[in-house]
Amino acid sequence: MSKSAPTPFGRALRNVGWLLTGKGVGAVLSLVYLALATRSLGVVRFGEFTLILSTGQAVAALVGFQTWQVVVRYGMAPLKAGDGAMLGRLVRWCTALDLGAALFGCLVASVAVAVLRVRLGWDATFATEALLFCFVLLLTFRSTAVGILRLHDRFAVGAMADAVTPFARCAGAVTAVLMHATVQGFLLAWAGAEVLTAIVYWTAAHRAAPGLLGWWRGAQAAPRENAGLWHFAVVTNMNASLNAASKQVVVVLVGFATGPAAAGAYRLAYQLSQALTRVSDMFSRGVLPEFTRAGAEGDKRDMTTLFRQSTRLALVAGGSICLLVPLLGEPALRLIAGKTYLGAYPVLVLLGLAAGLEVMGVAFEPVLLAIGRAATALRIRVASVVALFAAMAVLMPAYGATGAAGATLVGSAVALILFGRVGYRLARAG
Repeated sequence: MSKSAPTPFGRALRNVGWLLTGKGVGAVLSLVYLALATRSLGVVRFGEFTLILSTGQAVAALVGFQTWQVVVRYGMAPLKAGDGAMLGRLVRWCTALDLGAALFGCLVASVAVAVLRVRLGWDATFATEALLFCFVLLLTFRSTAVGILRLHDRFAVGAMADAVTPFARCAGAVTAVLMHATVQGFLLAWAGAEVLTAIVYWTAAHRAAPGLLGWWRGAQAAPRENAGLWHFAVVTNMNASLNAASKQVVVVLVGFATGPAAAGAYRLAYQLSQALTRVSDMFSRGVLPEFTRAGAEGDKRDMTTLFRQSTRLALVAGGSICLLVPLLGEPALRLIAGKTYLGAYPVLVLLGLAAGLEVMGVAFEPVLLAIGRAATALRIRVASVVALFAAMAVLMPAYGATGAAGATLVGSAVALILFGRVGYRLARAG
């Protein structure tokens, strides 16, 4: 008797499993290189490293388009129809968009580093090294390559490509420590990891779909062939930028207002909480292709079932995180960074609770993107970011980094409530 075809939820879990294979290895190794950085650099120098890293990541998140979502959303139909030429034009258009955004980001980074140099008293050499690092982060874009792999269900290959980053960072961090660790040494390690990961991703994408990549011929036709392409690209860019960039901007603002040491403590807690939010990020990336596939096939029942099953699983996972973070946070800080950073425990608890809320709402945004309601997701994200910065304005002057973490929790709660309302309506409509 032949095996029945896997359900959309089963395929989504398989996708997430492959993604978590790469990210799971990365999460473990990230604790290793985080420990090396915090213990070898010290509080102030780790704070400086944090500010440079967060500035580069904030700019990259702010200007970068989520072209992997564009490839999955608009590439499914030509892939099913066997129209490789149309799919190739879409991919080349997305690649050009990535490049343009990266070049614009280099200009933004130049301004950001100049402001930090004046505020924190960096010398010209250090500021130049910080700026070059930001350029590397921006120019090693790979979102379109990620989309090609996910469109072709090459999640296992993507997991292996993802694993390159933590392995390279870990090796670079060990080398930096052996060579008497400096901020510049860790920046070089992180930059090298980004370059290597980008090379691996683009090579894998070329092998998965050899005919799609090439020169820019025909790329300008993609918006004419795909109705609403620009609108979807801009809205998903704004949505992701508000979500990701705002988190990195908080780190920069903490350092700008209270100094590198506080920024380092906040970044440490943030990094540990991100080990938890990776679960939600991977689940979101794993279920979007299945929501899109169900939408392309006009199967509303499959989409509704997938949404309900995903939401139930996310609620259990998010609730577990909210319970575990207060219990395990202090031992984790002591093990990874030592007694010096135990003061970051309240920050870690608040950020961990925010991470739990993000996991609970993991299925809401992908289904909105899949059914063409990206603008609704953007409005919700705008509301949550406004709540975040309004809360920061009230809490950070009195409570510093802890106040910033509390504001992050407020923003996550607002996002969950608003996404939950929309999700409830979708479930009832199904």
